[in-house]
Amino acid sequence: MAFRNIGVALALTALPAAGCGTAANLVRPGPEEGGKVPFGGVRHDIWCIRKAAGGDLGLRAHPRSESEQYPQAALMLFCAADLPLSLIGDVVTWPYVVAYSCINEPVPTPPVTLAPPEVRPQASP
Repeated sequence: MAFRNIGVALALTALPAAGCGTAANLVRPGPEEGGKVPFGGVRHDIWCIRKAAGGDLGLRAHPRSESEQYPQAALMLFCAADLPLSLIGDVVTWPYVVAYSCINEPVPTPPVTLAPPEVRPQASP
């Protein structure tokens, strides 16, 4: 029993070092909100790199000075450094994410077709 508790504690403390993208993927509630999807940590890091490369950081669309480009480059480097860690974290958490996605998959509802209205012959007087 103590061995399992120690293992769980080590796994939980190692999770933040597994990659921020993986942690963000596991924290989100479900696939509907964009969380707990297979390899969602890698997808999050790639999205972050593309967003920073496009200059969409809540700043102006086109930076005017060189000093305004530093946050973009820093964010791109951070996400690029986090990418391999997220890949490892996604591989480790893949069985959990797949099981969660299968269990919490929404039940599809069958399409409803409406029948045409009945045509009744009119009685002649």
